[in-house]
Amino acid sequence: MSMQRPPNESVLSSSMSSWDCMLPGPPSKNNGGAADISDAGLLAYAAGSSVTIVDVNSMQLVFTLPLPPHPSSAGTTAAASLSPFITAVRWSPLPLPHHLLENSSSHLLLSVGDRHGRISLIDLRSKSTLLYFDTSHSSSSKLGIQDLCWIQVRPDSWALAVLSGSSLLSLYNTTTGRCFFKYDASPEYFSCLRRDPFDARHFCALGLKGFLLSVKLHGDSENDVILQELQIRADTSELQRLERDSSGNSSNNGAPALVVFPNYMVKFAFSPHWKHVIFVGFPRELVVFDLQYESVLSSAGLPRGCGKFLEVLPDANTEVLYCAHLDGKLSTWRRKEGEQVHMMCLMEELIPSIGTSVPSPSVLAVAISQSDSALQSIRKLCSDASSLDVDFDNPFDFRDESLIISKSHLISISDDGKIWKWLLTAEGSGDAQKDISKKAKVTEVGKVPVPESESSTEVMSTDDPILNALTQSDKTYSNKNHQSSPANGLEEVSFKTSLVGQLHLLSSTVTMLAVPSPSLTATLARGGNSPAVAVPLVALGTQSGTIDVIDISANAVASSFSVHSSVVRGLRWLGNSRLVSFSYTQGSEKTGGYINRLVVTCLRSGLNRTFRVLQKPERAPIRALRASSSGRYLLILFRDAPVEVWAMTKTPIMLRSLALPFTVLEWTLPTVPRPAQNKPSSSSSFLSKDRAEEAGGDGSQEEFSESFAFALANGALGVFEVHGRRIRDFRPKWPSSSFVNSDGLITAMAYRLPHVVMGDRSGNIRWWDVTTGQSSSFNTHREGVRRIKFSPVVPGDHSRGRIAVLFYDNTFSVFDLDSPDPLANSVLQPQFPGTLVLELDWLPLRTDKNDPLVLCIAGADSSFRLIEVNVSDQKMGFGPQARSVKERFRPVPLSSPILLPTPHALALRMILQLGVKPTVV
Repeated sequence: MSMQRPPNESVLSSSMSSWDCMLPGPPSKNNGGAADISDAGLLAYAAGSSVTIVDVNSMQLVFTLPLPPHPSSAGTTAAASLSPFITAVRWSPLPLPHHLLENSSSHLLLSVGDRHGRISLIDLRSKSTLLYFDTSHSSSSKLGIQDLCWIQVRPDSWALAVLSGSSLLSLYNTTTGRCFFKYDASPEYFSCLRRDPFDARHFCALGLKGFLLSVKLHGDSENDVILQELQIRADTSELQRLERDSSGNSSNNGAPALVVFPNYMVKFAFSPHWKHVIFVGFPRELVVFDLQYESVLSSAGLPRGCGKFLEVLPDANTEVLYCAHLDGKLSTWRRKEGEQVHMMCLMEELIPSIGTSVPSPSVLAVAISQSDSALQSIRKLCSDASSLDVDFDNPFDFRDESLIISKSHLISISDDGKIWKWLLTAEGSGDAQKDISKKAKVTEVGKVPVPESESSTEVMSTDDPILNALTQSDKTYSNKNHQSSPANGLEEVSFKTSLVGQLHLLSSTVTMLAVPSPSLTATLARGGNSPAVAVPLVALGTQSGTIDVIDISANAVASSFSVHSSVVRGLRWLGNSRLVSFSYTQGSEKTGGYINRLVVTCLRSGLNRTFRVLQKPERAPIRALRASSSGRYLLILFRDAPVEVWAMTKTPIMLRSLALPFTVLEWTLPTVPRPAQNKPSSSSSFLSKDRAEEAGGDGSQEEFSESFAFALANGALGVFEVHGRRIRDFRPKWPSSSFVNSDGLITAMAYRLPHVVMGDRSGNIRWWDVTTGQSSSFNTHREGVRRIKFSPVVPGDHSRGRIAVLFYDNTFSVFDLDSPDPLANSVLQPQFPGTLVLELDWLPLRTDKNDPLVLCIAGADSSFRLIEVNVSDQKMGFGPQARSVKERFRPVPLSSPILLPTPHALALRMILQLGVKPTVV
């Protein structure tokens, strides 16, 4: 299948290739529960405007792919070209190519639909967009995507069925991206699409009111589409009430059901055991419907107190139905003997009540893995009856009385960034299992041949390994009598749900970012003489009050601390092992004021210790925190109140308050270390002339000094030095009077001896040498400056003036102040593709001057990303460069062979099919 590359894709791919590390933010209801598990065990789910790929076998993050803005948005403003929420993802059923000479596309293809109605086809091997579908038709413009489904047209060709807007069904050619069929079911609201497991050319679309559209494709033209309209009777009184309530909202016109009715879901699934049978989950009713006879076979309501249905998931191993509910529970339904009637036999929690926050997280999406069914079906077909009594995946199985009949893995995704892996098992006595096994074998042997008919010949080869493995048993189930069903033995079967894995990603919307930049004195307060090392950790404060610590080397959340009960509004490192953070809440209406909460978190012990605890609310809330590089001192900035200076000893001590109208304050950063420095240098600006080793282990700070620069509301500048418990004027050499311009209030500052760099609300960048008094400035022609960050320096660097500047429009740029024209030689990134930047900082892990500079980015979509800035003597730019790449650390190797390069995957498949002959030595 050949694909057309969209225009400007080279620009997009070059930007995306630099994202070596990215952690997605938590998914939300705006993503519509978009999730899909491939036959190879890869989970794809939507998180904001990104697609996250997880290996469910090892429960590890493979990578995250942010959806880039559409090429048509090039040249627009940053806010207008943001990537919208992804609302639908679906894996391509294309198998591995048969040989390497075939000019075919990658088998790791994913179709993605978003809130603005855009549909794209992504090659996950190259992490690039292969095709943008043509959705520019007037009737489908800006209509959000509700669901996607791959439909087979020919043995080697597939089409894509799309639900967009409230009632539009479209069929697209996946080679050209053009639409060849449309069906409008207005005023119905379409809910979901599902493909028939017995015929890949057949699929159904279900509406919220029970309207069912059965579609079969015989080609990729409008005349090759056969439709059948059906109606399933259901109670729609609640939906009618919701329609009346939303009728006055003009923004819902043409919006999909997931937008208009986010808590009213109607889902269905084909039975993997019975032809023409589907399971329909209305909000409070489970219906079994026969497509061939167009009739309801059975109906069961939910008991009182049970949450509405979220998803309907049939088990391909046994005739069991799993249903997820909006209240975070999972119900198990089994078929009654001799009838198509299902009864609830188990109810479990998908969100454990122990260790969860209050309020409890919500389950957004649930999916069941089909790879277990394929393996168990192959095992049953290729092994004798006695081997079925052993659980091969359990090394401690000693043939207990309770034996596993079948097992499946279910994945649930919650809105706190966690992915849960559940093991669903059906257990019974040995007699019950043998009874089921014998009946299955007798049914297969005694199967009565039926004449060739249209229904038996219309099933096409799907190249689906699961369907191929289940072909024999599926035909058996479709032709046998109800009385010979394996469900006869389920009376003695018990069902269990066990949590077997969890992947913890970012837990909430990111509000703060902090990177450790310890100075040479960071560990001396503990009595040691060795300087603190820069650790590959980044701390993120979140909206829910937790602090997530990211391990850059593993691209994973190393630990998460529940510190505050409200938004984390400030976060700083104290050295490389402690964090200080703050939050505040408003007092009661009677007392007024603000309740400020300051907490020191120890990463080693996990303990949270509050300090500066007051009995009454304060008049002013905390505005910001500024911690010195050594972690010894902390500045607490208040809104319209004096600044407090604290010594961060084991028990923090307030040194004094500074009643000056500060606008910004910044401590000096560590200077460049000497090439062969084994101990702190006495010539460092952070140390006094006395020897560093004289510092005692009791936390005494009398022998060390650190300085911070500040700007006042009237534009005045200054530098203070904190020496032990004393604060004194640094007495810098002032710049010329023309440098201080009162037309722009200083809003950002960075300080590394001897340079102070400032930015104002007019977009001007100014820098000043505190030792010589030299100064200069230029205008960025952008909005006001919000953050300025000095890049880390190493011995041999030709420039010490590289800065990253974050503007108030949430865009950023990188400038080199040592160049003759910083603005002309800047690296402008007016818009990080697809999202805006909330916070940024440099990662201080460079050890060689040839190492790239790495920026840490906290995006507006709650994601965390790293982006490389390659530096040379001639130019500076984004993107990868030729160098040795270190393998990312993984605690468990990825076990999915589908991620191997195509030649290796083909070789592995050949080994599994043909075996390996032993060599004779």
